[in-house]
Amino acid sequence: MSQPILHLPPEHPLHKLPEPLRERLAAAQRNLIHLEFPTAGAICAKVFDELRIQVATPIDLAEKPVGELVDLPFQKLSKLMLGILQRARVPEASVDSLSKTIAQRIQLLRAFPNPDKTLEAIEAKILDVVNSLPKTAADIERGKNPGDVLDPYILAASQHLLFAGDFGPSVSATVAHKALMMIEGLIGHLHEDVLGEMRGNIRAPEPRGENQEQISLEMNPFPGADLVQPPWSSKIPLRLHQIKNKTGSAKGGDGKRLGDQLQRLKDTYGGEIFYDALIGNTLRGHRSRAGVQAAAPTVVVLVGEAAFEELTASRQGPQLLLRVYQSAFQEVARKSGYSVEQISATILEAFRARADQLGEGFLESVLRVATGGLKSVQDSRYEHDTEGMSGSTVKDEAVESKAWLFTTDNSSNSVSYRKKRKSQP
Repeated sequence: MSQPILHLPPEHPLHKLPEPLRERLAAAQRNLIHLEFPTAGAICAKVFDELRIQVATPIDLAEKPVGELVDLPFQKLSKLMLGILQRARVPEASVDSLSKTIAQRIQLLRAFPNPDKTLEAIEAKILDVVNSLPKTAADIERGKNPGDVLDPYILAASQHLLFAGDFGPSVSATVAHKALMMIEGLIGHLHEDVLGEMRGNIRAPEPRGENQEQISLEMNPFPGADLVQPPWSSKIPLRLHQIKNKTGSAKGGDGKRLGDQLQRLKDTYGGEIFYDALIGNTLRGHRSRAGVQAAAPTVVVLVGEAAFEELTASRQGPQLLLRVYQSAFQEVARKSGYSVEQISATILEAFRARADQLGEGFLESVLRVATGGLKSVQDSRYEHDTEGMSGSTVKDEAVESKAWLFTTDNSSNSVSYRKKRKSQP
């Protein structure tokens, strides 16, 4: 039999949710850090045992509430562990790195009931994105969307204004920019997933069904919420959060729609509603705040550390998230071996080979690819004319395909540029 959701009246709508979701909410109420580790000594013993360290926690620390230890800033926490290791006569050569490892593990346990499982899931998501980062010249000249074409004019500006006319570094900057854009998208989704795995929280289910704005206890219980915090006690109510990465992540015009979503959630479930921006120092300049508050007058708008504290129940919330990401990023980097420097060198060589074959400069060959094409795919007047004329010497059989940009002969390791010319009548 599943555990009941605590601190709610019997008729509350949360009791009517599908059983798997009720179980997640009940588990979030029971995995709070002070329930699993009542004292600082309890969590220290857990970490020392996991790391196979034969060290006893000092009595004055062991009897303190767990929050006095786990909510220390990382530097203070690692320094405290350093002193414990030194007093236990752990070899001096290893105490510095070991104290940081202990502090990191304590912060991970502070954040997650099962940090290893969470890290494994995070690493898998990051690795998927890293595996799709640009690796070839074709990857930066055209993205998955046929309209996402490398702008030769920006490339020219980068070459001359930023890198003293050197084309190589401008290629590296282009690769890094495309990679960072993909990473930015990854981080936004990671925030919601990782915060949803933290103690006391659940990630709200993704909206389903035809009308994803309408609340349905079975299909779509929390439209507009990214994270749900069930009541942690009789004094701490249900809390529903919509999370943005930055104060400018949502446009001002989106405010009313977002506020309407939050207000409907409050009308259905009661509790408190929050509109959180993780990165930012001030509410000033928050683009969508006014619209959200107009539609949902009781919403609490939070930015930066204030948002993290509400989401993680810790003043070290930003550090907790950073610690998780650092660990995951380092492991994925080790597995993938992705290097912008190496990728850029390969791409530059491909550009050089193509330019040599065409008898043009680097930028001219990029311009040719960025603007050339059949009339039938460039001019709406010829859109359905398969015999459309083109003003470019470069032809293409399928605008979606990137094979025409660069084809590599694996046997000779040479890069060739394929040109097609329409036969003259």
